[in-house]
Amino acid sequence: MESLRLTVDKREKEELGNNAARRLRRGNYIPAVLYGLAREPVSLKVDAKGFSGIIKGKGTANLIFDLSVGKSKKKEAVILKDMQRDPITRDFVHLDFLRIEMKKEVETQVPLQILNEEIAIGIKEEGGVLQHSLRELHVACLPGDIPQSIDFDISELKIGDAVRVEDLEVDEKIKVLNDPQEVIISIIHPSQLIEEEEEEEEAEALEPELIGKEGEEPEQEEKEEAAPPPEQE
Repeated sequence: MESLRLTVDKREKEELGNNAARRLRRGNYIPAVLYGLAREPVSLKVDAKGFSGIIKGKGTANLIFDLSVGKSKKKEAVILKDMQRDPITRDFVHLDFLRIEMKKEVETQVPLQILNEEIAIGIKEEGGVLQHSLRELHVACLPGDIPQSIDFDISELKIGDAVRVEDLEVDEKIKVLNDPQEVIISIIHPSQLIEEEEEEEEAEALEPELIGKEGEEPEQEEKEEAAPPPEQE
């Protein structure tokens, strides 16, 4: 995977916090944080238009950047570890960058992509329904070997067939950490799907109702910017 060049700015003290983050977004900046490699986290702001231009056509999963802060010529290898989007506009509202070493393995999630669903025998000819059980694969590999996605062809699958983790063809440089027997997708009869949905509805109906004090309403409190997760040894 190629590294993308990205220049960002460090946030000043007055640019921290929820209110400041909203002002940054109105000014076409994306609040961000940089952490990892046992070093202090750094609060950043990223030019929204420039960032969108850099990643255009590349997706967002596991992108690697050569990151420089401000006018500094020093670059750090980082991976886009997490992102938050506005549910309506789909604009980026926060980015998490993780420092990495290009010669050291990292663990990450890689999207699974289905090929030829529209011509699968079990769907097109037999009227089956595709059931998803797993949409990402947990892997470990060098940063430069992280794939954008792992693809698998289901054109020959029939009703009753399933694809398991062990069925995937994965580059030998990539270690798959999921259980080999874990089901990714299966093609089932429509009546089976209806039965499962009815069972779920029955289970939900049996759950005890949480009763609060009369007139009590849950507090609405805006979530503070989350601290970066603890690093894995």
